[in-house]
Amino acid sequence: MSSFPSQISVQAEHEGHRYELTMTVDGDHLHIEMRGNDADGQLLFDWHTAQPVPAAGLPVLTQLLTSGMAALPESLRAPTMQERRRVHSNSHLPWSAEDDQRLKDLAAAPGATIRDLTQAFGRSRGAIRSRLQRLGVELGDTAKG
Repeated sequence: MSSFPSQISVQAEHEGHRYELTMTVDGDHLHIEMRGNDADGQLLFDWHTAQPVPAAGLPVLTQLLTSGMAALPESLRAPTMQERRRVHSNSHLPWSAEDDQRLKDLAAAPGATIRDLTQAFGRSRGAIRSRLQRLGVELGDTAKG
């Protein structure tokens, strides 16, 4: 590890919730923080290591976390991309300009529901809600399905 402080942040979305993992390198120690927010921005949790992780322990920590995740019951682990795509065929694929326009058009229709849009786009409820929010679009009717 370098002798100057540096920081890496990675973000993920899971079931409509947003997560951020921040790793800060300070000399030969690593500080780890993780925050989770729901779709409305409400804090779900704010976690950090009580003590920094020594650089020498990082390979072992990575191995233990990976092994631990593999040993979790299926109900507690995040689904693989293949599993996600069995349910939502376009899960985590980029949105095209054509997709965005089609989403705007379909969302503007009276009676449009999130359920209709998930089926039309092969994406999860969280993905549809997030994209609508990013595009500044609201459903055409009060039905939020």
